[in-house]
Amino acid sequence: MEGILILALAYPAAIAVLFYLAFLRPVHQHQRKQRDELASLRVGDEVLTQAGFIAVIKEVRVPEEHGPTELILDLGGIEVRAVASAIAQRISPARDPEPAPQVERKEITEQVPS
Repeated sequence: MEGILILALAYPAAIAVLFYLAFLRPVHQHQRKQRDELASLRVGDEVLTQAGFIAVIKEVRVPEEHGPTELILDLGGIEVRAVASAIAQRISPARDPEPAPQVERKEITEQVPS
Protein backbone atom coordinates (compact mmCIF):
# COMPACT_ATOMS: atom_id res chain seq x y z
CA MET A 1 0.00 0.00 0.00
CA GLU A 2 2.86 2.38 0.79
CA GLY A 3 4.50 1.58 -2.54
CA ILE A 4 1.43 2.77 -4.43
CA LEU A 5 1.40 6.01 -2.42
CA ILE A 6 5.08 6.63 -3.19
CA LEU A 7 4.49 5.98 -6.90
CA ALA A 8 1.46 8.26 -6.85
CA LEU A 9 3.65 11.09 -5.52
CA ALA A 10 6.79 10.32 -7.52
CA TYR A 11 5.09 10.12 -10.91
CA PRO A 12 3.77 13.75 -10.94
CA ALA A 13 7.07 14.98 -9.52
CA ALA A 14 8.98 13.24 -12.31
CA ILE A 15 6.66 14.74 -14.93
CA ALA A 16 7.16 18.21 -13.42
CA VAL A 17 10.96 17.83 -13.56
CA LEU A 18 10.84 16.61 -17.17
CA PHE A 19 8.54 19.50 -18.11
CA TYR A 20 10.99 21.96 -16.55
CA LEU A 21 13.99 20.43 -18.31
CA ALA A 22 12.26 20.16 -21.68
CA PHE A 23 10.42 23.48 -21.85
CA LEU A 24 11.16 26.04 -19.15
CA ARG A 25 14.94 25.72 -18.78
CA PRO A 26 15.74 26.38 -22.48
CA VAL A 27 13.47 29.45 -22.44
CA HIS A 28 15.20 30.81 -19.33
CA GLN A 29 18.64 30.18 -20.85
CA HIS A 30 17.66 32.01 -24.05
CA GLN A 31 16.27 34.96 -22.07
CA ARG A 32 19.44 35.15 -19.95
CA LYS A 33 21.64 35.06 -23.05
CA GLN A 34 19.62 37.82 -24.72
CA ARG A 35 19.65 39.95 -21.55
CA ASP A 36 23.44 39.60 -21.28
CA GLU A 37 23.85 40.46 -24.96
CA LEU A 38 21.70 43.58 -24.60
CA ALA A 39 23.70 44.67 -21.57
CA SER A 40 26.92 44.42 -23.57
CA LEU A 41 25.83 46.64 -26.49
CA ARG A 42 28.38 49.35 -27.28
CA VAL A 43 28.63 52.37 -29.56
CA GLY A 44 29.56 51.25 -33.07
CA ASP A 45 27.92 47.81 -32.84
CA GLU A 46 25.90 46.82 -35.90
CA VAL A 47 22.54 45.45 -34.76
CA LEU A 48 19.33 43.99 -36.14
CA THR A 49 16.13 45.45 -34.68
CA GLN A 50 12.91 43.56 -34.00
CA ALA A 51 11.42 45.43 -36.98
CA GLY A 52 14.11 44.05 -39.30
CA PHE A 53 16.20 47.22 -39.65
CA ILE A 54 19.98 46.95 -39.67
CA ALA A 55 21.51 49.88 -37.80
CA VAL A 56 24.67 51.08 -36.09
CA ILE A 57 24.52 52.24 -32.47
CA LYS A 58 25.55 55.90 -32.25
CA GLU A 59 24.81 56.51 -28.56
CA VAL A 60 23.69 54.60 -25.48
CA ARG A 61 21.65 56.53 -22.90
CA VAL A 62 21.32 54.88 -19.51
CA PRO A 63 18.77 56.68 -17.32
CA GLU A 64 19.87 57.87 -13.88
CA GLU A 65 16.66 56.58 -12.37
CA HIS A 66 14.74 53.42 -13.14
CA GLY A 67 13.76 53.24 -16.80
CA PRO A 68 14.61 51.61 -20.11
CA THR A 69 18.00 52.12 -21.72
CA GLU A 70 17.68 54.21 -24.88
CA LEU A 71 19.77 53.77 -27.99
CA ILE A 72 20.37 56.24 -30.79
CA LEU A 73 20.56 54.17 -33.98
CA ASP A 74 21.94 55.24 -37.35
CA LEU A 75 19.90 53.72 -40.18
CA GLY A 76 22.19 54.87 -42.98
CA GLY A 77 21.89 58.61 -42.43
CA ILE A 78 18.68 58.64 -40.41
CA GLU A 79 19.01 58.65 -36.64
CA VAL A 80 16.22 57.12 -34.55
CA ARG A 81 15.69 56.52 -30.84
CA ALA A 82 14.87 53.03 -29.64
CA VAL A 83 14.76 51.12 -26.38
CA ALA A 84 17.39 48.43 -25.92
CA SER A 85 14.76 45.68 -25.92
CA ALA A 86 14.00 46.54 -29.57
CA ILE A 87 17.32 44.95 -30.55
CA ALA A 88 16.95 41.39 -31.79
CA GLN A 89 20.65 40.59 -32.14
CA ARG A 90 24.10 42.02 -32.62
CA ILE A 91 25.32 41.48 -36.18
CA SER A 92 28.90 42.63 -35.66
CA PRO A 93 30.72 44.25 -32.75
CA ALA A 94 32.17 47.74 -32.90
CA ARG A 95 35.41 48.07 -34.75
CA ASP A 96 38.30 49.66 -32.90
CA PRO A 97 39.19 53.01 -34.47
CA GLU A 98 42.89 52.31 -33.95
CA PRO A 99 44.40 48.88 -34.08
CA ALA A 100 46.13 47.78 -30.93
CA PRO A 101 49.86 48.53 -30.97
CA GLN A 102 51.99 45.61 -31.97
CA VAL A 103 54.45 44.51 -29.36
CA GLU A 104 57.86 43.78 -30.73
CA ARG A 105 58.87 40.26 -29.90
CA LYS A 106 62.45 39.24 -29.56
CA GLU A 107 63.60 35.72 -29.83
CA ILE A 108 65.53 34.54 -26.86
CA THR A 109 67.97 31.80 -27.50
CA GLU A 110 69.74 30.18 -24.66
CA GLN A 111 72.58 27.85 -24.94
CA VAL A 112 72.44 25.06 -22.49
CA PRO A 113 75.85 24.09 -21.18
CA SER A 114 76.66 20.53 -22.01
